[in-house]
Amino acid sequence: MTDELVPKDLQKQYTKEEILDIEKEHLAPAVAHYYQDPVLFVNGEGATLEDSSGKRYIDLFAGICTTITGYNHPKYVATIKWQAERLVYTSSLYATVPYAVLAKRLARIAPSGLSQSFIVNSGSEANEAAIFAARKYTGNPYIVTCSRAYHGRTALARELSSAGWRTVPEGHPPGVRFTSYGYCYRCHFGKEYPECDFECARYLREVIRTQTNNAIAAFIAEPIQGVGGIIQPPSDYFRIVHEIVKEYGGLYISDEVQTGFGRTGSKWWGIQHAGVDPDFITLAKGFGSGVPIGGFITSPEIVRDYAMIDGFATFGGNPLSCAAAVAVIEIIEESNYLEKAAKLGNAFKQKLEALEEDHKLVGEVRGQGMMIGIELVRDKVTKEPAVQEMAQVMELTRARGLLVGKGGLDGNVVRLQPPLELTSEQIDESCAILDDIISEIEKKM
Repeated sequence: MTDELVPKDLQKQYTKEEILDIEKEHLAPAVAHYYQDPVLFVNGEGATLEDSSGKRYIDLFAGICTTITGYNHPKYVATIKWQAERLVYTSSLYATVPYAVLAKRLARIAPSGLSQSFIVNSGSEANEAAIFAARKYTGNPYIVTCSRAYHGRTALARELSSAGWRTVPEGHPPGVRFTSYGYCYRCHFGKEYPECDFECARYLREVIRTQTNNAIAAFIAEPIQGVGGIIQPPSDYFRIVHEIVKEYGGLYISDEVQTGFGRTGSKWWGIQHAGVDPDFITLAKGFGSGVPIGGFITSPEIVRDYAMIDGFATFGGNPLSCAAAVAVIEIIEESNYLEKAAKLGNAFKQKLEALEEDHKLVGEVRGQGMMIGIELVRDKVTKEPAVQEMAQVMELTRARGLLVGKGGLDGNVVRLQPPLELTSEQIDESCAILDDIISEIEKKM
């Protein structure tokens, strides 16, 4: 393909102002941007992005925890180009090589016993599909999710998400119940770990006994809550919850949309660090490293009666997205991302923990692998969320060429979920920038 065949409007050298004017005129208000002065990105390589002025940024957010292989990885780009030259789309009503190869690769890296995949386009759809399959298999309507959870933007996915991200209209379907998540920094029960005896996990039994028909279809949780603020319970939380779920006939769904594909280090899936065997794993974001794709993996028994009428997706399993996902899996294996995420993530976290010791604004550093959160507080005793200070961090990091995310129910958590192409030199530079910026903000407090 030559540039002569590419639409001229795509090749035109627009100014940022021109693009923002077009967006303002033609996009719904739901399409919003970070920063008071939005950035127009035009290129990317590795863990860096370049804007329309030529300025380069270290990307510590990977879009939204998505470009796990970084930008313009040679194998990724070559695979997409190769597949696009052959077959971009046909539906799963017909067999294609990329879909079959991807399903085989997923079965190879999935936890033991999970060998059946269903591919859709996003994490929201993946979670909806898994919930539907669980309800059909168990014959039970009740789903238990966690406080501060985020599971997507479709109708049921909003219902599964906590206040602040739900925005569910009147007349939403019943059947979703909430239990406590293991947020030790802000314990729901006022306890201290480890003397708490995991009351947060054991509370699930109370929820099931008092708010369901004494049985559930499934429990769904993120191994580390992403949008919720990089919240990671101790491993025993998940083991206790898993036992209770099984006691009441439920299936365990591990939402790995953000934690999957090696992001937490050493293992493919975040839940594996807890030694829990889930019944479903749901996937998206890093699954396609930028190309839209999602799905779930489960056991043959659970989806034995999950028919096409239950789960057909027009674009699910399309050849282009599936080929890209196969490339992602190969890149992770060939580049040893699992170990890299563990090693670099540990070094990154240690440097950030030094900030926790040095700065009154840093309440807690937490997370695992390349999924780290910095909770900002105005006072380390009262733990008052530093909301305005977080807004300053966003603007100041952007000005210094550093891209971070924002999370937490109060919007006071710095989210660091970079591409796994991040280098140790970029980690050092990022920590130095964060140190300077936090010091600058503290002087004004």
